[in-house]
Amino acid sequence: MAKLFLFGIGGTGSRVVRSLTMLLASGIELPNCQQVVPIIIDPDAHNADMNRTVQLLQTYQQIYKRLGPREEGFFKTDISTLSSISQDVNGSVKDTFVFDFGGINRSFRDYLGYNSLPVESKALVESLFTTDNLESPLTIGFRGSPNVGSIVLNKLAESPEMRFFADNFQQDDRVFFVSSIFGGTGAAGFPLLLKNLKDPNTRLSNARYLRDALTGAVTVMPYFALQSEDQQVIDSNNFLTKTKAALGYYENHLQGLDALYYLADTPDTPYDNQPGGVGQRNKAHIIEMLAALSIVDFMNYSSLDLRNGQGPLFHEYGLEGDTAEVQFQHLPTETKDMVAQHLTQLQYFTKYHKQHLPSDDAPYAKNLNLQYALKNEPIFKQLDAFLHNPDFGVDNWFNELSQNRRAFRPFNLATDDFNMMINGKPVETGFFNKGISRNYLLDALNTQEKKVPDDDSFRKLITLMYGVTDEAFRDKVKVV
Repeated sequence: MAKLFLFGIGGTGSRVVRSLTMLLASGIELPNCQQVVPIIIDPDAHNADMNRTVQLLQTYQQIYKRLGPREEGFFKTDISTLSSISQDVNGSVKDTFVFDFGGINRSFRDYLGYNSLPVESKALVESLFTTDNLESPLTIGFRGSPNVGSIVLNKLAESPEMRFFADNFQQDDRVFFVSSIFGGTGAAGFPLLLKNLKDPNTRLSNARYLRDALTGAVTVMPYFALQSEDQQVIDSNNFLTKTKAALGYYENHLQGLDALYYLADTPDTPYDNQPGGVGQRNKAHIIEMLAALSIVDFMNYSSLDLRNGQGPLFHEYGLEGDTAEVQFQHLPTETKDMVAQHLTQLQYFTKYHKQHLPSDDAPYAKNLNLQYALKNEPIFKQLDAFLHNPDFGVDNWFNELSQNRRAFRPFNLATDDFNMMINGKPVETGFFNKGISRNYLLDALNTQEKKVPDDDSFRKLITLMYGVTDEAFRDKVKVV
């Protein structure tokens, strides 16, 4: 069973994994693999962006376990933790989506053992790192300093997680890295991990499979800014300088990569300058969704296409026009064909689930014993959290995407009218055609319920909602 090992490095890595999880929840296909294994690498254990992504992944995982493998539908892709892909008889790897740094509760100075170094070594350290670098607490990550991150992250190859990953890596598995290039953790972690996995002298098991594995990456260049404040370590005015320096290094030190995707955008209204911890909670951004789509694009390539003798493939992305409010019609045709129907189905499902499902007493709902299940069965509560949790749910994700200067706003989030839900594409209605009304959806649910042979009410509901929203899109929307 082919797997995709997805390394989400730093805050940007977590946010892109969040967007990918939403895309997979909508039913978007991830070809050439049966299982996605996200591994989030961030030493900042309290990073809010990371923790809400982990909550989302855990909720998705519970829903998928209940649904099981299916050919199509919401939540069709298996997302698993590293420890769950094989039996860890020694218990060396925790059942989590996050790489375990074990809590680095010390400064970088103490991490290096600076006080016990000889005078000559101290002088070398002081020439390479500023006083602020040395005094920086590692509990909140590397605060935009890849020179610090490169030292700490270089030990990843020796960790139990990396050994377990290598032990379970198989011939047809793939690897993909997600990172930013203008910070600390991502800029340092991506090239180091790639180097360690492709090292011909590595001590990791399955070394040949790792070296030969199809490997891709998306490196995210500056797309947001931070407020300039006195006494703040991270200055977003330096993002471009850091990007240029990192690109100069990447040019000659990314051996073993088959495809590299670049993304960037003009920074919008500056975020609060939070170097880490619970305060680092950025709004979801269209760049992160496009970065997630680069993973889908990479998985669409066959081995022959990636290994065509021309060297690595390099990709950039452009919208149809420089617009501040991106709707479906502003996306290139290939992207629109990939996401428009699936995201619309997810939005229809989310809206119907919140506005109408709790009060449905139609035949389909009675046959599913829906009113009891919604109130009492834990898996229905997990679904409610995935769709509506105010911190990490679908509602929140769409809302955050719509709030940036470069807003992704395909839907009118303020309306309950399904006919007016897609911005720029209202559903045609008339005296004899009410479009997508609640009665239209109820009739479809009642009709399709009789055709779905499943005794499990949760699986049946998900199947029905996917089928009904698919029919509504094809019958009433058709194209966007």
